[in-house]
Amino acid sequence: MSVLSIMIFLPIATALILFIARININTVKIIYMIVTFVVMYLAIGLYMDFDPNASMQLVEFHPWIAEYGIAYHIGVDGVSLGIVMMNAIIMPLVAIALYKQRDKHGYWINLLFVQGGIMGAVLSLDLMLFYLFWEVMLLPIFFMIGLFGYGRNHFITMKFNMYTIFGSLMMLIAILYIAVQYKEQFGTYSFDLYDLKNTTLNTTESLLVFSGFMIAFAIKIPIFPFHTWLSDTYRSAPIGAVIVMSALMAKLGAYAIWRFLFTLLNETSHEVAPYFISIGLFGLIYFGISAMSQIHLKRMFALSSASHLSLIVVGFFIYDVYGLVGSSYLIVSHAVSSAALFLMVGMMYERTKSHYLDVLGGIASVAPRFAVFFAFFALSIVGVPLTGGFVAEVLIVLGAFDYNIGVGFITATTILIAMLFMFKMISQVLYGKVTEATKNFEDLRIHELVALVPLALLVLAMGIFPNYFIKKIEPTAKSYTVEKGMNTHE
Repeated sequence: MSVLSIMIFLPIATALILFIARININTVKIIYMIVTFVVMYLAIGLYMDFDPNASMQLVEFHPWIAEYGIAYHIGVDGVSLGIVMMNAIIMPLVAIALYKQRDKHGYWINLLFVQGGIMGAVLSLDLMLFYLFWEVMLLPIFFMIGLFGYGRNHFITMKFNMYTIFGSLMMLIAILYIAVQYKEQFGTYSFDLYDLKNTTLNTTESLLVFSGFMIAFAIKIPIFPFHTWLSDTYRSAPIGAVIVMSALMAKLGAYAIWRFLFTLLNETSHEVAPYFISIGLFGLIYFGISAMSQIHLKRMFALSSASHLSLIVVGFFIYDVYGLVGSSYLIVSHAVSSAALFLMVGMMYERTKSHYLDVLGGIASVAPRFAVFFAFFALSIVGVPLTGGFVAEVLIVLGAFDYNIGVGFITATTILIAMLFMFKMISQVLYGKVTEATKNFEDLRIHELVALVPLALLVLAMGIFPNYFIKKIEPTAKSYTVEKGMNTHE
């Protein structure tokens, strides 16, 4: 079994064993940490050994349902490597930060299922295998919100479930349709990504298949107008589920656009690119303004995340190597910052029992360490210099200007909206008068610092030494842009 397979199935197998075995919660937490740290260790080794100049690496192919051309086909390249690393790094740090807050077996078991599902989906090169892991990734979040959420969590769980089921169904129909067309043209079934890209579809068929995939990805990201589940779900979900949805699952939705739509339906993707660039730019503005009007911290950060994901969509659809590298880099840098920020929101709720801005205030005067880390991660999300987000956003803006000067100008100026509401939020939460809820606010504990310091160092490293990270992405991006006829700036 390859390293990739171990990283996929170790969390899933462990989750199944923990589900069957009735052991005490402290043992469950210890096993969770051991498994996730093993995955992180393997991922770091993978990153160090990864050859950026090679194409798809550690490829593993085993026929599964041979009669219908379904195979266990996985591999990693420079773009998928980033999500693999974030999945491996963030999950154990969640346990370190929250281990005193969560005492339910199902909480940690579901997080293990999610980790394996995300890892499998991002590494899959067979569409049916991708769909399987996509569902393995989604179902645990459904249970986490329903079992451990807040407020109207049962209603919101059903709303979230209906959205995701609809998106998954559309994607499954698209997968089956293109596989049937491949069978008619080549005489045999296949769900392999590299086989199916040779399928010839007419304009209408291509657009319908593209729409089936895009609906699933647009809901997961989400982009306008498939976002209406977002703010209520983030508000009601437990913090572990929110971190997974924001830092990992949403990024996987954006990555899937590049991996599957641009590979299978490049011509159609190119034709509809102006529409999605427009939707992305609108989302930048709409989600940013909506975030400014929020008084609930989790809803504010949910909309902030959607705004930056809209920027990632713009970066992909401008069909430029700067945009592709910048979007891939922003996927990673935003994952780190948003995971850390939502971890701190969870810490804040544990201390104050509130997410409302008017209840919070004056935290900097009573918990200076907390304030420093919170301000740092909040500013890193909007891309201040010396953070990874700054490098990524500059690359996307450069690509946008090369695509169209108007698109470049709008992209550059609308990023400022995020800075406005983030500064407003920082001033309300950290400064001002100490409230009844924050007067006894406890500063960061040792285990919380242990979780946050690595994320802070990673954010800084990505901003100060971007070449070390970008060199893993750029060769994959350049080879892809040459193949698809994108702008390579060479």
